[in-house]
Amino acid sequence: MAKLARHLSQRNLRILNIGYKAVLNNYQQILDKIELQVSQWLDPNLPVHFVGHSFGGILIRGLLARHKSWDIGRCVMLGTPNQGTNTATFMLSHRWLKYFVPKVTADLTPKSQLLENLPEPEIETGIIAGNVKFSLVIPVSWYYKKATGDAPGDGVVELSNTQCSNMTDFIVMPLHHSFMTWDSDLIEQVTHFIEFGRFTDKYKPIMSERLE
Repeated sequence: MAKLARHLSQRNLRILNIGYKAVLNNYQQILDKIELQVSQWLDPNLPVHFVGHSFGGILIRGLLARHKSWDIGRCVMLGTPNQGTNTATFMLSHRWLKYFVPKVTADLTPKSQLLENLPEPEIETGIIAGNVKFSLVIPVSWYYKKATGDAPGDGVVELSNTQCSNMTDFIVMPLHHSFMTWDSDLIEQVTHFIEFGRFTDKYKPIMSERLE
């Protein structure tokens, strides 16, 4: 997220770029640490915007559910499995892959207890999904076709599973899940949504992509 953070800081935004350890820590442990960092950093006199990639978007939903009193601006999610992903289910059921997945993988299966109970954002939320399914250097995407029935998606998360029922805007970009945060066009779309509450018209999805 460093490239995105640098770009946003050049727009006179104060940035907190947070990482997390998903391999050994569970959702609750990660959320507690991030909540503390954000609480110590934010200015109560200014609105706070959120941008999250993949599981980061789920953590944003957790923060928003806990802090309805914060002065919240807008939110952008990048390849976030808001409805879970069958890739997680496949990996957890694989005879040897299950030993190498992050601990949070169990929370990212469709119909997981976390996703069933976690409220969707009630603020302006823009979602960017990718539609490049395969990358030779990303092992997860080697199994994407088998795990999802070759559903449209970014090589990790199915296109339809990135969406929220009350999202403000949604676009699909020709990007793989693992590399989308480096893309200059995506960074421009994120910036545009934070500033105006919508994406540009360059990547508007066709209706079938919204409904799949």
